[in-house]
Amino acid sequence: MEEVLNSAILTNEELQKFNWNTELNLRPYQLKGASWLLSCYDAGRGCILSDEMGLGKTCQVIAMLTVIKGKKNKNLPYLVVCPRSVLENWKQEFQRFSPTLKILTYVGNKEDRHKIAEEVKAASNLSFDLLLTTYELCLKDTTFLQSLAWDVLIVDEGHRLKNSESLLHQTLQEWDIKVHILLTGTPVQNNLQELYSLLNFVDSSKFKLSGSETFVEKFSSKTQDVKELHQLLAPYLLRRTKDMVLPDLPEKSDFILYHGLSSLQKKLYKAILVKDIDVFESTSKSSQTPLKNILMQLRKCAVHPYLFDNVEPEPFVLGEHLVESSYKLMLLDRLMAFLKAGGHKVLIFSQMTRVLDILQDYLGYRDYSYERLDGSVRGEERFLAVQNFNANEDTFAFLLSTKAGGQGLNLTAADTVIFVDSDFNPQNDLQAAARAHRIGQDRPVKVIRLIGRNTVEEIILSRAEAKLKLTEKVIKNGAFAAKSEDTTLSHNAEELQEILKFGLDNLNIEDKYDETIDFEAILGHSHNGSWVVTVKKVSEADDKKSETKESETTAQSMYVFEGTDYSKVPSTADIKAFEQLLLEAEKQIMETEEELGTKARDGAPSVSRSRNKKVLTPEEQEELRKKRQEQAEMMLQRAKEELLKKELAKIKKKESLWQANGYSSLNIELKVPDDGDVNKDERPDNEDDDEKEENQRLSIHYVSGDVTDPVDTETKDNIIVMCADDSGKWGKGGLFSALSARSNQPKKEYELAGEMKGQ
Repeated sequence: MEEVLNSAILTNEELQKFNWNTELNLRPYQLKGASWLLSCYDAGRGCILSDEMGLGKTCQVIAMLTVIKGKKNKNLPYLVVCPRSVLENWKQEFQRFSPTLKILTYVGNKEDRHKIAEEVKAASNLSFDLLLTTYELCLKDTTFLQSLAWDVLIVDEGHRLKNSESLLHQTLQEWDIKVHILLTGTPVQNNLQELYSLLNFVDSSKFKLSGSETFVEKFSSKTQDVKELHQLLAPYLLRRTKDMVLPDLPEKSDFILYHGLSSLQKKLYKAILVKDIDVFESTSKSSQTPLKNILMQLRKCAVHPYLFDNVEPEPFVLGEHLVESSYKLMLLDRLMAFLKAGGHKVLIFSQMTRVLDILQDYLGYRDYSYERLDGSVRGEERFLAVQNFNANEDTFAFLLSTKAGGQGLNLTAADTVIFVDSDFNPQNDLQAAARAHRIGQDRPVKVIRLIGRNTVEEIILSRAEAKLKLTEKVIKNGAFAAKSEDTTLSHNAEELQEILKFGLDNLNIEDKYDETIDFEAILGHSHNGSWVVTVKKVSEADDKKSETKESETTAQSMYVFEGTDYSKVPSTADIKAFEQLLLEAEKQIMETEEELGTKARDGAPSVSRSRNKKVLTPEEQEELRKKRQEQAEMMLQRAKEELLKKELAKIKKKESLWQANGYSSLNIELKVPDDGDVNKDERPDNEDDDEKEENQRLSIHYVSGDVTDPVDTETKDNIIVMCADDSGKWGKGGLFSALSARSNQPKKEYELAGEMKGQ
């Protein structure tokens, strides 16, 4: 790939020969990307442009097509297939960058599309260079679209084709188009099988579906050389990240703000868990669906209680009750006031349109100006909403559904992104955040995630972190998985039951909303409507204080929090709390049945019940309690054993990784004398002096001035101690830059150590 790029790099001057907009020069990496696309086209080979979201994949494709049209002078048109939500944006970008290309948009109702098709068929010569349409219309109007001869097929958000058995994949594959080009910021989300499906789409002759199993088996082997796989991918896949090619892009920082549950939310949370007790007494496959339904209901509960029918009090009028009934909305309310005062513009994302409905009521109640975009908004209206938000400084917020609003939109007018809830697939959230943090953004961006503490929202966050790690390994290190690693929901009913029990012990503790949240201390201060980037020093006292305030907990990474993996097991206290919930539910059922029985005997009308349960004697109740306690202890023991197995497997995996890469740790361990080894009264008299000298050499020396020239303690190793993370990613500024100025070796060793963590 490098040889191709180095020998045939496009220039902006060359592009302008083909009527490219002279005021819109491409960046060097974009010119390289367009050149690579052209080299693939010349070779008659499909490819995958998988630059990170926000790097301008669209303009690179437009540059390629402009050159093909101007240089090759081909008469065959090009076909671009994209989500409906970004079709107008594609059209606008073509008009901006390459205004002489003739664009036909194939959208509208059945009658409109039929009229367009008839006009195209009747014309002796095609009146367009490029046709824009959507995935759905490729399936609906296959006969017409397939009948035309196309030069190039471009599929935006190409990860939609990760399943080779999907109807869209099979339909487009049948069309006689020589060159297929996929655009995706997430070429790998789960496993090697999905990647092979994309490769099959861009080059079905080399990556035949019949060879899928062999490919997966070969490159899933831990002994297989990763370089061979990367060499195989190099002609087909090009990926650059923002860190690699956009050092001037303003900083993006991520924060997590935690909140508790209101008394109403806790009441609903408990009620949801005990609504179907029987599902917790079965580990069969049939119980998975109801367990997943419970998980979804708990997610809704953590957001707002009014998502449930018959919960909002009558009369249904807006008021403070809308905010006060949900601690998440109370936190958001305070946050929005802070952001409004700072002159920021905000994107608010949620998975659920009903959540957007509540947020829309809230924004109207607080008299905040806003736009809204979800799956129900038509394409033309979406385009206008985006334009209005970007052009109108007075529009404060933009409500978006994560999937409908997370693809292809340019919303750089916003400098703050808020996730009210999280997607099980973290790539969807990353794409959503990239609507603001992308080329054209000239201000720092803050991404804020609101998480219900001790709820299933923490589980979702943890699993999203695991999935992101998998994707990073695949793209960077080639650590592919043969089968899907399902980090969304467990397929095991027993594990699902444990997930739902997480945090239950805290349901009995009253959450008090923190009225003293200092958002400026957490997020930073603003100047003229922009975030001010500063390096914040955190003292030990401040660090301990932040741990005690639930809403002030932040994270340097979107998916790292408190160093705790909540996806493993619920605590013993959580299990006991769940058992207590069950006992209370059983008791309530029996009391209801006794009351119904009394009424029946007195001649009162009987109430039908969906469950016919035997009234248990006190002895049977005690036996049931013991049985459940034993079952809970067994589950906890199995979970601990499974956790131990995982830890041992992780250690073994790390050892294999180190051995395969010839790596040895540069970690320095200080051997401090153990006072317990020798009785102090039995030591020689002169040993105290020796110990004092040794401890002084081992003690921390606080220095000021140049941190790269500390006090020499006259030991073999002099150590600089600073507050840093262990992410393996070399930072900017401070000690990192000071060390880099002296030598590049610390950065190499630190990043290598990060790769060798084996997680």
